[in-house]
Amino acid sequence: MEKKPTVVKAQIPCVFYQEVIPPKLVDLMVEEVEKINEKNGFEDAKTGSLDKAVLDTKTRNSKIKWWYESHWVCSVFSHYIGIANKQQWEYDLNTLLGIQVSKYEAPDGHYRWHSDYGTSQNSEFTRKLSASLLLTDPSEYEGGDLEFMDYHGNNVFAPKQRGSIIVFDSRVPHRVTPVTKGKRYSLVTWMYGPKLK
Repeated sequence: MEKKPTVVKAQIPCVFYQEVIPPKLVDLMVEEVEKINEKNGFEDAKTGSLDKAVLDTKTRNSKIKWWYESHWVCSVFSHYIGIANKQQWEYDLNTLLGIQVSKYEAPDGHYRWHSDYGTSQNSEFTRKLSASLLLTDPSEYEGGDLEFMDYHGNNVFAPKQRGSIIVFDSRVPHRVTPVTKGKRYSLVTWMYGPKLK
């Protein structure tokens, strides 16, 4: 019997859509990620603004690759970000620019506490909602928890099930804890809109 996906709200800043992406679609995404590995197409992830990014492995130790807005997975993200925004925030949104393919590997793949808000090449727009799609089964790695600090200062852990999508307010502090065994792959994107006033 097919498992019915569940939606869990976590103290306002995050919406979890657990195992909503069918396994066959996740498999297609993983196949594309494996092609990046075969071509050695990943690059070191950097921190800071787009025009002043620096390599700082103490803050962020991961590899990335970009899929741009023409990629079919953007429509999957747009769908769930739209639903979450309607349920939770009702932000004025207009642009999803692409997807960051992220790879975190043992012994210390991580990303310390940070927020996504405010980064945009177009000064008229800002990141408002962020989203992550989990590609790796949690049995294949240890650590690598996506953790949030909610609006009340409480720590909230995202589900780790493969095929889950997490949508969250880009202003919310979050981190990926160190991966201590295996590899963790995820897809990350942001929805932009006019600056908050």
